[in-house]
This record gives sequence, C-alpha cells and structure tokens, in this order.
Amino acid sequence: MSRRVTSDGTGSLQIHFAFDRRLVDVVKSLPSRRWNPEQKTWRVPETHVVAVVEVLHAEGFGFCEVTQRLYRERGGALALVEGGVTPIPTAEPARADEPRNGDARPRPAVAASDFTVSKLNGQVRAALEAAFPASIWLVGEVCGYNRAAHKSIVGFELVERDALGKEIAQVKATLFESARAEIERRLAAAGDPFQIEDEIQIRVRGRVELYVPWGSYRFLIEDLDVGYTLGEAARRREEICRRLAEEGLLDRNRSLPFPALPLRVGLVTSLGSDAYNDVLGTFRESGFAFRVVAHGVRVQGRQTEPSVLNALDYFRARAAELDVLLICRGGGSRTDLAWFDSEPIARAVATFPLPVVVGIGHERDISALDFVGFREKTPTAAAAMLVQRVSDARDEVESSLLSILDQGRRVLRSASSDLTRRAARVPRSASLLIARRAGQLQEAVRQLRQGARRDLDAASHRVDEMASLLGPRSSRRLALESERLESRERRLRLLDPRRVVERGYAILRTTEGAVLTDAARAPQGTTLIAELKRGVLRLRSDGSEET
Repeated sequence: MSRRVTSDGTGSLQIHFAFDRRLVDVVKSLPSRRWNPEQKTWRVPETHVVAVVEVLHAEGFGFCEVTQRLYRERGGALALVEGGVTPIPTAEPARADEPRNGDARPRPAVAASDFTVSKLNGQVRAALEAAFPASIWLVGEVCGYNRAAHKSIVGFELVERDALGKEIAQVKATLFESARAEIERRLAAAGDPFQIEDEIQIRVRGRVELYVPWGSYRFLIEDLDVGYTLGEAARRREEICRRLAEEGLLDRNRSLPFPALPLRVGLVTSLGSDAYNDVLGTFRESGFAFRVVAHGVRVQGRQTEPSVLNALDYFRARAAELDVLLICRGGGSRTDLAWFDSEPIARAVATFPLPVVVGIGHERDISALDFVGFREKTPTAAAAMLVQRVSDARDEVESSLLSILDQGRRVLRSASSDLTRRAARVPRSASLLIARRAGQLQEAVRQLRQGARRDLDAASHRVDEMASLLGPRSSRRLALESERLESRERRLRLLDPRRVVERGYAILRTTEGAVLTDAARAPQGTTLIAELKRGVLRLRSDGSEET
C-alpha cells in the first residue's frame, strides 16, 4: 500500500499506509486524528491540513490535488507537487544599502563576495532545514521552565547530563501557545501524571530552526511523548529493584521484626508540610504517648537524594533511641514523586537497622522505596498504621488480662464446687471415721484391760514372792538398824551443849541467835543473850579485856 493523503470530500483527510509502528506513532502526533477500523485508515479534519502535510511529507507521503490546494490556501510554506513536496527557497533578505522603515541614512555598499548577517543566518537556516527536513524526537531535561507564565511563547532549555548529573550539553527550546495547549490537554486526558517543569526528563517531537533576526538556534516543540517520561521513571525504578534483589537487599528491611509498641518514631519529611502536619495530627488524635523526632528534608528536586541520605544517617546513629522510622511526602505528580526513585536512598532504606514505613504520595503512586520498606498509601495511612499497631498491642494485653481473669474465675468456681462436694462428704466421712476409731479404741481398751489384768496378776505374784522373802530379812535389818540408831542417839546426847549447861555453864548468843565464841565480836554496848540451864539472860558487853 502506497503512502498517500487524500480528501474524502466530507471535511476530512484520509491517511493511507501499510502498517508501520513508527508511522503509527507519527500519525498519532497529529491533532484530532481518529482511526477508522472499517476502512483501516486514519482521519484528520481538513482544518489541520498544514500539520498533516508538514509532518508526513518527510515520510514520503503523496497528496491529492484537493489536499495541496487546501494546504496552499492555509498558507503552507512548502511547494507541493503531485506525489511529493519541494521546499520553497528562502527569501532573500533586504539589501543592506536600502533604507528600512523610513530610515534615510545611507548604508555602506556591500561587496558581492561578502555575507550580510541576515544572509549568513538565512543560509545557516537553510542548511539546518536541509539537514533536518522533518520533525525529530529529542530527549532532555527541562531547565528554566516558567510554568506560571501565560505567554503565547514559552522558552526554556533542554539539558543533557552525564551519569554523575553534570550538565554536558543544552539547547534552547520554544513552545508555542497552540502546541502548549495541546500538550496540556493530552496530559489532562491522561490524568495529569506530571506537568512540564524543571528537572524532569521528557521526550518531545519538534523541528530544528534558526531564527534569522536573532541568529539563535532553537528547537520548536510540537508534541510531547507522555509515555516516555512515565516509562523512564518506571524503567529506572525496576532497574533499582532488580539490582537490590540480586544483592538480596530487596526484602531485608521488611524482614525485620516489627515492634509491638512503635511509640518512638523518627520522621523524615518536609517540616511544616501537609504530610508533616497529617502525621503529627494522627498521632495526637490517637491519645497514645508517641514521641516523634523529625528531620527536615527536600522532597522534590536534585537536593532530595542528599538531604534524605543525611536524615537516614542521622537516625541510623540514633537507632537505639527509636522503634521505627517514617518517610513521608504528600501528593504530587508522578514526576514530583520520582525523585524518591533513587538507588542510594533505596539502598540506605533496605539496610536501615529499624523497620522503615513509607508513605509517599497517594494510593496509586509507587516509588522504589515502596519495594524495600513497609508501604502505606499516604502519610496519614503510615501514621495510622503505627497507631493501629499500638492499639492492637493494647487490645492484646487487655484480652490477655480478661482471659486470665476468666480463667481465675473458672478455677475459683471449680475449686468452690469441689470444696462444697468435699464439705458434703465430711460429716459422713467423719461419722465413719469416728465409728471406726471408736471400735479401734474399744478394742484397745479391751486389750489394755486384758494386758493390765495379766500385768497386775504377775506383779501381785511377784509382790507376794518378795513379801515372803522380805519378812525375815527385814526383821533382821530393822533390829540391826534400831541398835545403830540407839547408839548414835546416846553419842549425840552426850555431845549436846545443853548437857554442859545443865552442869552450870551458859551459852552466849548474839541477838541474831549466833553462838558467840570470839570476844572481839561483842564490842562495848553489844547486847548478848545468855542461855542457862533454867532461863535466859539479856546482857550488855563492856568490851573485851586482855587475857
């Protein structure tokens, strides 16, 4: 099938070509294009005939007469011939010696061999157009883009950087109002996954041009590849995860035991941001005693990586003072969140000694950190997860206490029932025991009586035997002891002092009744008692005398 553009007579241009993925992408860049599955052709409104011709002529498309006429009527800059196009020669600039805008000052003559500035710029422009006759796709990083500007033309730079992030080349880019509106419309239709802004990598289609009046070389942007920016971020994220998985680091942090009471929290986020306030607000509303140490970081732009790594180093040195670490960032475009798709940050999170909870963006957003940490949908959800952990731990303790109490009640009820049953058996058991003991006692008494009777009979027999033997012996013994007693009595009577008193002597005693044998013990004035044969005398001593 030949490549051809024809008018269908109903206000549309039909684009015919054999299937080619690259050509499909080129046609998809045309405004308001539609695929007709029945005729297997692409349709574009005739109002966009200029864009159709200028995009497809470099791809070898032929154009019908109606298409060529419409193109010329709408001010097309190419000289069309049947089956192709021919560039219109660049108009010669005004002679330098001719007055312009009423300027009557004479100009110096220019030699035929000399170039004027406009001639030079015009030939350079022609050379560029010859070198780049069709639109090209260009990849670069946006720099100096003023998203707030409401101008018909927006100028910025597309920058190329090396692996270390150093700028190695740049080109000026220009975005006209119509192209800008179409790009913004396509981004809105795709759900606004990102906006054109500084420091994002984009792939754009456009033309290389030199603006003759200024002599400036620039790239005129016509279209933006939305899928490239998103796909590049996804590719980079997948590459990071692949390398970490090969090193066994992808699940390392998530394999750490999660604390039952994560009350000591390290927070990595932008201080004062919505994410910061949402996390602290969730903790305050929980009523639990959370202790939060926050470290401020950049959450967008080239300073994101060094600032987050600095925060992780800070908390790594204080890991013993924390239970868990939170990395949070509020919502934004996918390119805003893509700054967290950093291999150094992912590696630092994977090897962090504490569980790391990641709450970046919204539910649909994914970063490399979500694959190495404990992922939650949002900063609020990350804080709520910790609150839920503490609440679960409290409920588990309360449940255990209630279980212990219930078990204690069951044990007490069981013990009480057992005690009641035993108490009911006590009287009967006691009666049986008493009856058994009484019988045993009666038997013991009977045996004791029998034994005592035998013992008494035996003792009585022995007493009788001893009595029969004791009679003669005791009589002799008594007679002998009686004689001894009488003899001793006679000796004592002879030794009795009273026998001496009866012969006219006296016994001197002190008033205490002690016998006085030493005159020194009765000094002058001492009262003495003299015991005579008949009567007692009270005497007073005049003291002792020399013998």
